[in-house]
Amino acid sequence: MATLKIPATNLSFYKKDQVPMIKDKITDVIEAKYGNIIKNISKITGLNDEIIKGFIFIESGGKEKAETPYAIGLMQVGLATASDALVYEKSSGRLSSEEEAILKKNLGSKMKNLENLKKNQKSIGKTWIGKQELFNPELNILVGSIIVKQLADEFTENGVPRLDKVAVVYNAGRFGKIGKKAINHKGSVEELVGALPKEPSAYITKLVGTHGVLDILV
Repeated sequence: MATLKIPATNLSFYKKDQVPMIKDKITDVIEAKYGNIIKNISKITGLNDEIIKGFIFIESGGKEKAETPYAIGLMQVGLATASDALVYEKSSGRLSSEEEAILKKNLGSKMKNLENLKKNQKSIGKTWIGKQELFNPELNILVGSIIVKQLADEFTENGVPRLDKVAVVYNAGRFGKIGKKAINHKGSVEELVGALPKEPSAYITKLVGTHGVLDILV
């Protein structure tokens, strides 16, 4: 990926005295348990490993069995979102042989859902990935990273990914009012933070703000 400006804003969510705690959690939980998986998936998707760690930290704190009514696992991936993201990854020609090998290992016969797709098809109209599959750390991190990379490529401006937009759309989805506002935003990171409700604006500063996860890792 292109060089990122980190921090992307002087705005912050975490306080300076929280930085050591965040570093320790990333090192002792996320890197210790999933470092090799993250390194491999970073290599095959082209998504910086710091970004993968950042999303894992914010989404689940490294708890692979984390679950909400809407999302599953380390990167809190939604079932329908995962299904559609993999359809698009395959239909757009983005799916690498290394990504496909991991999917085959974890999804088995369900890979038939990626056959006979039309070019750039976004969905097959059904959710075909299950909850238990997304509790698997390797599959969860791969699918979450594929989604983030798709968004980063979509929201690249002047050669640099707008990770503020990526964070909002990943968190809030692209079809609701909040996601659409982020997608259509033409101003600065600070202006986007100011235009959004509390939760999505906090997600931006947690990820790319001063003392944010990427400010700590990069």
